[in-house]
Amino acid sequence: MKSEHRHELQTNDLGKLMASAEPFMEKNGMKLAVAVGGVLVLVIGYFAWSTSSASQNAEGWTRLAACASTADYENVADEFAGTEVAEWAMIQAAEGHLQSGIRNSFSDRNAGNRDLKDAKEQFQKLLDSSSTLPAIRERALFGMARTEESTSDGDLKNATELYKKLIQEYPDSIFRKLAEQRVKPVQGEKVAVLDNEETQKFYKWFHAQEPKPGDRQRPGFNLPMPGMSPDGGTTKKETPVLPNLPPLNIPGLPEPLTSSPDSDNKKSPEPKTPAKEEPKSADKPVAPEESAKPAEPSKDKPKSEPATEKKP
Repeated sequence: MKSEHRHELQTNDLGKLMASAEPFMEKNGMKLAVAVGGVLVLVIGYFAWSTSSASQNAEGWTRLAACASTADYENVADEFAGTEVAEWAMIQAAEGHLQSGIRNSFSDRNAGNRDLKDAKEQFQKLLDSSSTLPAIRERALFGMARTEESTSDGDLKNATELYKKLIQEYPDSIFRKLAEQRVKPVQGEKVAVLDNEETQKFYKWFHAQEPKPGDRQRPGFNLPMPGMSPDGGTTKKETPVLPNLPPLNIPGLPEPLTSSPDSDNKKSPEPKTPAKEEPKSADKPVAPEESAKPAEPSKDKPKSEPATEKKP
């Protein structure tokens, strides 16, 4: 009886609620339906975007792992812009341009300048972005410092500031020791490498050079022989001779087999081995045949005639 009464009360309460909500639904029912539909669309779109983004990231990491050249890294950075994959691809491309630029600067200055320019632009793009990962920013800062040093005309202030900034912002960086070697004096030196006047003179001289690929002689059959000039004549300058190096007096090691030219001229006379003494004739055993055989008269000397007897 009690359960039936309770059910009647609940039914009456639900009826009263529906009766009070009916005017509200008539007035705002359409708006409420649109709002609920919008929420459903957002939820479905979020799940779809998450699935697509995960699939895109997976494809990006796969493409990044398959890159084999600087151009491949640049393509990945463009196709997956705005993702972590793009940042890692760009730092790889920038470092590739930096290495190629330094190498080409010794043989093809125009190609080297192009590579260093591309590296500088990519490093700067990573440093200007606020969303760049700290690990990538650290590498970009060190790469930018190296690029400024490689393109310097003798003024190394920008490179010095970047190296110091790296040391300050990333005290635990794996590049810290390399940066300190450029901007802090090493043991036994008064000034740092980049503050050294000779270093600045070298970069000023190197910046003015214009090497081209044709300047280097390629191997071939027309190479001059040793001791001859490129035009075929003999060189007046004598071939340099290596200096006499001091001997290594390490205990326990045998004497070296080779010697310097000076030591060859001053060789000590070799000790003479004593001649073996032949046994005396009395000690030699006489062969039986030789002792039994009579001595033959000498052919050179005439035979002596018997003495004549004196007559009385």
